[in-house]
Amino acid sequence: MGKVYLIGFMGTGKTAIGRSLQTRYRVDELDERFVQQYGPITDFFERHGEQGFRDQEVELVRNSEGQIIVTGGGVIERDENHTFMKETGTVVWIDTPFHIVWNRIKTDPSRPLVKSRSTVEKLFRRRRPVYAKLSDVRLDGTKSVRELVKEIEMILEENR
Repeated sequence: MGKVYLIGFMGTGKTAIGRSLQTRYRVDELDERFVQQYGPITDFFERHGEQGFRDQEVELVRNSEGQIIVTGGGVIERDENHTFMKETGTVVWIDTPFHIVWNRIKTDPSRPLVKSRSTVEKLFRRRRPVYAKLSDVRLDGTKSVRELVKEIEMILEENR
């Protein structure tokens, strides 16, 4: 069965969706695995910068044994991830409007790229067309986690 890669901006609900699918599928949450291997992402960013983080992220994507891979919002920053994900699975974009995302992430200290609303909004605008281009399937991120889980399960069934 092909893998399913969940992509989307920070705060779109990818992790919550992954948790809901964990009982029935092998879910690999890349940011959680990063923290297990390297410690807090914010600390790693301070020591190695975004470049160092992205290098490690490429390895996590390539070495994932999950059926569902929950990616970090910036996984799309590296072209080699695009190629690898397209070749090895179905890329599912959780497309959530900025105002919803901002309300979820604005007070989260574990997100090193969250500085000011305008900075995050610029990043959101820059990444959005990349998610759109890379994805095989776009899901409406305003739906409930339960609805999104059902849609992803349908994709997994089709991939069997």
